[in-house]
Amino acid sequence: MAKNDFKPFATGESANVLSQADYEALDATANGFQTGIARSEQLNKVWRQASTIASVVASFMADKSGNDVLDDGDTAALQATLLKALLNNSTSQLDNRYLQSGKNLADVNNVAQARGNLGLGSLALKNGLSAAEVGAFPVTGGEIKGEVWSNAVDNYRIISNNKGVFWRFDGENYYLMLTKDGDPRGGWNNLRPFAVNYASGDLRTERNFSANGRISSAQDILSMSSVYAGNGASQLASDGNVYGSRWGGWLYDWASGQLNSRVSSFRLAGWGSATNNNNDNTFANAPDGTVVVGVQQKTNYTAVNYRYPQILINGNWYNVGVA
Repeated sequence: MAKNDFKPFATGESANVLSQADYEALDATANGFQTGIARSEQLNKVWRQASTIASVVASFMADKSGNDVLDDGDTAALQATLLKALLNNSTSQLDNRYLQSGKNLADVNNVAQARGNLGLGSLALKNGLSAAEVGAFPVTGGEIKGEVWSNAVDNYRIISNNKGVFWRFDGENYYLMLTKDGDPRGGWNNLRPFAVNYASGDLRTERNFSANGRISSAQDILSMSSVYAGNGASQLASDGNVYGSRWGGWLYDWASGQLNSRVSSFRLAGWGSATNNNNDNTFANAPDGTVVVGVQQKTNYTAVNYRYPQILINGNWYNVGVA
């Protein structure tokens, strides 16, 4: 048993000490003893109070630390013993009231109830938890059953083959952006394949657009250049001209040719004549395609005057032929 040098003073039944009531009424409790006669019962009371507390504390230190508490003036040793006693007492007295870090929750009295209080249930018994068990989105992908939103201007990036695409909304326009080759997590390049204006809802693309199905419009279709059909074989030019195999090229050229080949005027050409050479049995025949404009007949002589009908085409006069 550890030794305690600090003993209580004047604790016997017949000890000459002042009563507690008289001691509390004593002026010296406030101002200390002044000059005059020293009363033994008063001094004994003071010494007993101080020594009793000192003895109790020293006994606690010796019992709980296992060290001797010596009256040798070594205050450092007394302080170390006091701390040891307090620590040992705390450990022994509080072990059942608090969880100890060294026991890693093994000192929980009712483990099942503790899991229930924490809302862990059977999940606390597993070495690992899946995303579904904790209500998280799995890193390998899955279904999201609610709305997903973000305050980031650039969002939802897809990376493949060292290239990246992502959506961007700058508060005015909504873009599909493409990254530079070899920089899939970086900024965007100069291409703008798709954009929607937030204020008007207008859709815009600055690149070629292809569609395997029909494109319908309830309003005008406006093009700043030509419009093509037939996989590019036909073209509606910005000046209104049309190009296609039906016209053998440009419609303007074909129509011009048609207009230029039409008959713009008609006339009878200069005079000609034919006779029967005084042969009474022979006709006086005008050339094919001519119009007889005069006949002269005598006894055995017959003569006719004729003129060729002519048409004006593209500034040139042509004789009308015979079918």
